[in-house]
Order: sequence, then structure tokens, then C-alpha cells
Amino acid sequence: MALLAAAVSGGADTSVVRDLGDLYKIQREGRPESISLEEYWARREKIKARVTPIVQGELAKLKDGELTPLARELLNDPESIDFCAGVLRSQFQAYPNDTQTNVLEKAFAAMPDSLRGRVILEFSHDLPKESFSGNEMQQWLVETINGGLPAGALYFILTDESSQAVTQTAIANMKRFAHPGGHDERSLFSLASAVFLASKGNGDAVKLLEKLLDQRNANSIFDLRYIIPAAAMSGNEGLIKKLLTIVTTDQRVFSFGPGDGHEKISFAHTAALACSLVIEGFPAVKSFRRYDDETKEKVLQWIESNPAYAIRLEDPRIFFKETRLQAIFPAMARTLEAKTNRVQTPLGGQP
Repeated sequence: MALLAAAVSGGADTSVVRDLGDLYKIQREGRPESISLEEYWARREKIKARVTPIVQGELAKLKDGELTPLARELLNDPESIDFCAGVLRSQFQAYPNDTQTNVLEKAFAAMPDSLRGRVILEFSHDLPKESFSGNEMQQWLVETINGGLPAGALYFILTDESSQAVTQTAIANMKRFAHPGGHDERSLFSLASAVFLASKGNGDAVKLLEKLLDQRNANSIFDLRYIIPAAAMSGNEGLIKKLLTIVTTDQRVFSFGPGDGHEKISFAHTAALACSLVIEGFPAVKSFRRYDDETKEKVLQWIESNPAYAIRLEDPRIFFKETRLQAIFPAMARTLEAKTNRVQTPLGGQP
């Protein structure tokens, strides 16, 4: 009976991993021309319905400190890991912060290096910063960043000790900044290094961000989307003062894209949005929406009425949610995928 139970269990384990592999391929490759859209979605949902309760049950045991053989296999499988991260995300909503930390540490310890970055990136913009404070996770982040992985958003989940340990790497990365005529992921990573360093009081980083603000190029999508929120994200008082000046003086509007679907961007709108995220009491300004006359008037009146103001930035990661700096996440995902495909790390992390 014991042998039979083991065989059944092993078969079920293999089936779940195989099903998730099929789901991964279906999602990655898209709908074949030979099947209808309805059939394509039906296949996806059928697999999800079959595997979700099993994966949920296995990963829920991490909360009690148990790592089952199936959970280990799932967390070591490149084609299952993203689905597992999604399940963990939903479970985290019901966990207190200390439980989130413990579960994430347990899962992280079971993963190979080749998958760890993907999972940390998945959670890096919304879990409490304390969730990433485990010694093994921080050590991995320091070693990986110093080893050449662009840190980007990961700078902002480092402890003070880890931040100090990557400072020289961040300085070197910031110095590679090249002012692009258009979008350039390498420049986006270097810009993140400058923000990180400026938030720690590095004078050279502040000067770079100040220079970029002063020399902002209206013909550069990169400048229109990223330079201003990066300056605000640093929390530097002098840079934020410059942003207020941009709000009140630079009313130029730029359009990009064909026909009626073109995108309108203004430095004033971008600066007002950035200020609303760091200045206490500043009027709410939303991204990706029209900067209408009513909002402009509220903003300009507030600035005129509040020559003295308080800067409050409890968590810089809000800029990755509310501004165009969110583009750093797909950029980092592409970098991590390329790194994983180049270097195949043996599977089988230890808890």
C-alpha cells in the first residue's frame, strides 16, 4: 500500500508540473491558427482549474515552515515558477507582514539562482520592504548586483547594510549613463542608479539629475517620461524645487504617435504628478490622463499659496506604480530572461 501511495503521489506531482509546462507553452506561443479563440481560452482555463487547487495547497504549507517535495519541484521549474509566484501573491494578501517574510524566505531558499531574480522582481514593487530583509535574500541581492545584474528597482528593497555594500557598483553604473535620443534600457538602469545614490545623499548623483533636468530635451521620449520622476524619487529638496519651477513655467505639450491615437506629454504634467507623490498636501495628479485646465489651476494655486512645504516620501517604490518609471520592470524582466538563457544554473536549491 505504501508503494502504491508513493507511486500515485509521484504520478500526481509529475502531472502538475507537466500541466504547468503545457500552460507555459500555450501562454508563451499564443493561439495557433488551427484553433478558435474560444478553444484557446478554454484550454488555458481547463489547465488552470486542474492545477490551481493543488499548487495552492502545496505552497500554503510554506506558512507552517513545510516545504513538500512537490513544492520544491514547482519552485525549481522554470515553466512553473511564474504561476507559483501568482499563487503566492494571492496568498500573501491574507498573511501578516512577518508571515510574508517567512514564506518568501522559505520559497527563495528552495529556488535555484536562475529563478530567484524573477520571483524577487515579481514582488519587489508591492510587498513591504521588510519582506526582503532575510539574510540569504539580501546576500544574494548584493552578490548579484555586484556581479553585474542591473539593480534597477531592486535597489529600493535593500537594507541599509546592503545598500552600502553595492554603492561602488551603483556609482560605476551611474557613470555609464548616456543621454539617449530615445528609449534606452541601459540608460534607464543607470538612471535608477543615480536615483538610488541621490537618495543616499551622493553629491555626484544629485548633480547628474540636476543636469538632466536643466538640459531636458523635448524631442526625447526618455526625457519626457523618466527624467522628472527620477529626480523626484530621489527625495532631494533642491531637485524637487526645480520640479516646481517646471510645473509653473514649462507648459509645452508634445504629441507622439500616429493619428488620433497619439500620446500627449508635457513636462509640466509630468512634474506635477511627481510633486504630488512627494510633497505633502499637493493636489492629486494622475498619470496617463489628460492634464486638464481644472487640475492645472488647482496645482498652480496650491504652489502660489504654499511657498513652504514638507517633503514626504515614505516609500520611493510608489514611483514604479504611479509614473512611467514602471517601464523598468519589463526592462529588468527581459534582462533576467536573457541572463537565465545564457547561463543555465543547476536546479535544486536548499531550504
